[in-house]
Amino acid sequence: QLHQGPNMKQFCLFSLLFGALSAAPLTSNEVATRVVAVSKSKPELLSAAVSGADPDLLRTALTDADPDLLEVALTEADADLLKVALTDGVVPENLKTALTASRKETLATALTESKPELLRTALETAKANLLATALAE
Repeated sequence: QLHQGPNMKQFCLFSLLFGALSAAPLTSNEVATRVVAVSKSKPELLSAAVSGADPDLLRTALTDADPDLLEVALTEADADLLKVALTDGVVPENLKTALTASRKETLATALTESKPELLRTALETAKANLLATALAE
């Protein structure tokens, strides 16, 4: 009998939801982000990330993210704030900036301590270059 513990459930969820995102071969970064999502994420955060995510934002996260920063998001975030970061209305370029230009500590703080409405405003209305400067400090 096949054991379906958290890792197997995560893998199945990941495969179903991310498998069809791209028909093209994966880049090394895309492989690395998927490894993070499957093997390093907390199950409840992976579930929160995919359950209500905008598909374009999910694609951005899995294509462009720095794997180390994606790991921070999928292991340290508050689930409700992670959902905010992946909901319709967030500018994909701002999500990409957050997942590529942040310091780990700054991203962790943004995804654990922010007020949801402030995080949403930053990701929906900020200029990417200014957001990058703020997250790199």
